Amino acid sequence: MQKHGAMLSALWILLLHVSPLGSMKLTLFKSPRASPEDGDIRLAGAKTHSQGRVEVYLHGEWGTVCHNGWDLPDAQVVCRQLHFTGAVSAVAGGTFGEGSGEIWLDQTKCVGTENSLSNCSYNGWGISDCTHKQDAGVICVAGTSENYVDHSLELSEDLGQLFDSEEGCDFLIHGQTYTGLKRYDGEMVNTTVCAHRMILSRFPGFNASTDVDEISINLTQTCRPHLPSLIRYVYTRRLEVTTTTAECFHQLASHFGMRRLMEDAGRLFTKLLPQDPSFLTQVSFYEYSVEAGDRVLQENCLQYMAWNFQKLSTSKAWSSVSAELLQALLSRSDLVVPGETFVLAALEDWVSQVNRTTSVEQQALLAHVRFPMIPAKELFEVRFTSALYSAHQTLYQEKLLKGFEAHSLPFGTLKNSSTFQRNDQDYLPRIYTGPPWSVTFNQSGETVQRQINNQYNHRGSYRGSYYNTPMPRTIQTQSTPVHISALFADKMVNWQLNLFKKRSDCSNRGVRCDSLPAARMRMSTSNFQYQGSIRYSNRLLLSCQGRYIFHIMDFKDTFAYVPTGENVTYPCTDEEHIYHFVVRPEYI
Repeated sequence: MQKHGAMLSALWILLLHVSPLGSMKLTLFKSPRASPEDGDIRLAGAKTHSQGRVEVYLHGEWGTVCHNGWDLPDAQVVCRQLHFTGAVSAVAGGTFGEGSGEIWLDQTKCVGTENSLSNCSYNGWGISDCTHKQDAGVICVAGTSENYVDHSLELSEDLGQLFDSEEGCDFLIHGQTYTGLKRYDGEMVNTTVCAHRMILSRFPGFNASTDVDEISINLTQTCRPHLPSLIRYVYTRRLEVTTTTAECFHQLASHFGMRRLMEDAGRLFTKLLPQDPSFLTQVSFYEYSVEAGDRVLQENCLQYMAWNFQKLSTSKAWSSVSAELLQALLSRSDLVVPGETFVLAALEDWVSQVNRTTSVEQQALLAHVRFPMIPAKELFEVRFTSALYSAHQTLYQEKLLKGFEAHSLPFGTLKNSSTFQRNDQDYLPRIYTGPPWSVTFNQSGETVQRQINNQYNHRGSYRGSYYNTPMPRTIQTQSTPVHISALFADKMVNWQLNLFKKRSDCSNRGVRCDSLPAARMRMSTSNFQYQGSIRYSNRLLLSCQGRYIFHIMDFKDTFAYVPTGENVTYPCTDEEHIYHFVVRPEYI
């Protein structure tokens, strides 16, 4: 093994200077690459090469950086990556003009010592609500060090071959699995990987810098086969992650202290969530996130299931949803459902399928149903149709009374009651897509004719698709009651709805669109008399051909600018989006 010491030392020195998206630089002579690589940056929009708008390359496309949080340490990293000797200043958006394409980075926070902008902290690739008016720029010191060569891609390949050959390896990693149903039951199965101590020593979790020559780790049967791929990543910084391997790689990265891989794998979870219509993967990811204590992953899973609660409640995974997970979902105001009646029906259906729930658990779940948001007529029918009413009659009577009070008393009177709680979510709407609160447009701007039966039954008559067959009828106005409360049943407010796909759509309406596509939702009722007591937190929902909701945004100054590509919350490969305009009245 000693004969390879010099070679490994040299490789280790090189490895320390390579990042997953960065490149190794040697000051010899200039040899530019034929094409840019992911993570490369450039400056644009200025007359001199040492300043300009910062643009980042990813997935074959140049995009920009939002100036939120943009400061001198960020500029220092940019200038260093471009081989300038230093940074003069970080420049706010608009100075060097507006870019185009994706906005790849937002809320960038660099220490200032990083070798690549992609090594800094940021929201995640393409996660931004900025426009190109906010494109960040830099001014670098004009002097540069331009003589360099870049063979970093060859280094990754060479290190991968070194791992595969096991030549000179001096450290053993044993992945152990027991074949029994319980831990330590059955026969132990072992997968052994031979690696190089010096390469592993960068990650303390391997304990490769000590005098030991081997370590053992207990793995599940599903994760053990992926141990070699994880170790190979340490050499190459490349790893393919799928729905079946994401959880394992995240767990292994956490165990060995691979923070960067753990964070990237966590972000990949978000991209993988829509791939399983059975929701078994989403539920599994959530359970793992709770066990691992990963709050970011936990929220991503909860948000996706909340936005697609209607699909979840009719999926294969519905009966496997735990009481804890269901309670977390029912506590959210971003639950997308046809109406609150549907929430109660879905809960009853879940209880009927999951026989192991206790009475205490059922009451805890029922407490999250927002009875004041159930329409008065359907609220009246609950005691006759609900399958859980007889088992929890006292709780139902309390909740029904609260609901009827909300339909018969002004909110000001309710607030003055001694029993009123300031942060009571029962008076907050969720995102209701049933009539009359929602209008849906397809990609062509045609409205979708919704044919949903409002009649309540214990199985939930709202169940089904988000939309039916589009009708060739363009509707640009919608009338809704001022509020869900029966007090406003005959008091209507009118809305003007527009979906702008082309610049001409905007100009024909006499409006200016900052970007396209754009949606507008404007109250057209004049002299609205409830401004002091009711506000509207309207939402635009983007559905991937009706299969799942992949992005939700609010309207700012009546406009919502539809993101594209990596800027959406969850990926949607189809271009035929469905747009849901949702009215959400709230008491002030």
